[in-house]
Amino acid sequence: MNFEGIDKISPVPYYYQLEQLLRERVENGEWKPGDILPSEAELCSTFRVSRTVVRQALNKLCQDGIVYKEKGRGTFVAKPKLQEKFIQRTYGFY
Repeated sequence: MNFEGIDKISPVPYYYQLEQLLRERVENGEWKPGDILPSEAELCSTFRVSRTVVRQALNKLCQDGIVYKEKGRGTFVAKPKLQEKFIQRTYGFY
């Protein structure tokens, strides 16, 4: 991992930039479902951001169903939820 993706000059919030970088890694297949993400401390030092920034980014990814947290174990990549999206779209045509 590198911290090149966080643009310290950009008006875009750090947590949003970090969220997009982590999301890309999941979507590109770098991290597979069930893989454990680096710890908050590791993400802080890698991307040179505060723990608050890391927590905001991870919480948003949790809300979106990209990752999930297990207390005392860490943050993991979630399995894709294609069925829910398909059902929601088919209801729109009903």
